[in-house]
Amino acid sequence: MKMLLVVCMAVSFSFAQWGGGGGGKTLNDYQKKSVSGREIHVYAPADLKENSPLLLSLHDMDQDPNYQQSNTHWEAVADTAGFVVVYPRGGTGMSTWDIQGDKDTKWMTQIIDQMYTDYKIDKKRVYLTGFSMGGMFTYHAMSKIADKIAAFAPTSGTNVFGASKAMRPVPIIHPHGTSDDVLNYSQVEGFLKNYRDQFHCPSQAEEEKDYPNDENSGATMYTWGPCDEGVYIKHLKLPGRGHEPSEADVSDIWNFVKEWDVNGKIGEIAPESSSSEETSSSSEVVKSSSSVAGSGQSSSSKVATSSTSVLPKDPSLHSVVVFSSPDNYIVVANAEGKPIIVFNSLGQVVRSARGHTGAQKIYTGAKGVYIVSVGSRTFKISL
Repeated sequence: MKMLLVVCMAVSFSFAQWGGGGGGKTLNDYQKKSVSGREIHVYAPADLKENSPLLLSLHDMDQDPNYQQSNTHWEAVADTAGFVVVYPRGGTGMSTWDIQGDKDTKWMTQIIDQMYTDYKIDKKRVYLTGFSMGGMFTYHAMSKIADKIAAFAPTSGTNVFGASKAMRPVPIIHPHGTSDDVLNYSQVEGFLKNYRDQFHCPSQAEEEKDYPNDENSGATMYTWGPCDEGVYIKHLKLPGRGHEPSEADVSDIWNFVKEWDVNGKIGEIAPESSSSEETSSSSEVVKSSSSVAGSGQSSSSKVATSSTSVLPKDPSLHSVVVFSSPDNYIVVANAEGKPIIVFNSLGQVVRSARGHTGAQKIYTGAKGVYIVSVGSRTFKISL
């Protein structure tokens, strides 16, 4: 708590030096609404269609929606891309966010529900971003409402309480200035590594140097992926940027998050099979004589049905098993290093991941019939 107080004081001082952005619309162009007795400001383009995305943008501590909007101007992107923007107001007192409990994460789900009622937004395409303490909350939300948020964009917001345990592998983009004197840039690498390790991302990032940014020359975009379930983690390093939100970053954020819904990458097309295995009309039932570690499933549970009638030529695939698990999860075991792709009954990609040692749970988002491709093997499973 002492650490947080020190950060609070530093943040407040930083705000006093920041003059804010200018031009464009103001918060007066937004609708002020109340959700569960708390204030939000909403912008919806005039030609908004049903099933459009929703983006939530959270201010930092001791600030307000006006500060966040005047420095980010998300409505400029929303007018072009066609989505709803919400700037919520933090709690009373120092306008803080609950970055340890579930008070504000529950409120976010209420906001999402209200936006669905008001604008018929697509609940599968809700995106969360925030600056400073708003960024800390964005990370915290990964552990609480990752089933409601498709992608996350914390800005200059490494959480002072440490990295959370995400509910599932999630797409992340994190812009951060190297001259940030409140949440020091030196914290970023170690903090992001927690999530790269959780999601089993590649150890080496792809680097795009001299990445274009309207405010900071010499920027670098680091990209790790694909990680578990096909997600990516990105970090935008901004030389000379202090502890400041900026509309210079919103297009990069949007161009990343818009690629995802809560089921994974949008519009991925199932690859054509390259397997040379012989198949027949009969099916092989893959059975396990013991429970899969960590899956909570035993041999009496539902098991997957393989569409191949012969064992694959790759011996490392012989021991692969697939189970159903509660809460709309599929469990894949013994698939270390192998690509895993989950298709729904329409042939659409639901999730993709890289297999690792032991058992891993893959979230589908709904009950139904799924085809699971593991290397050159395929399994059919019902949840």
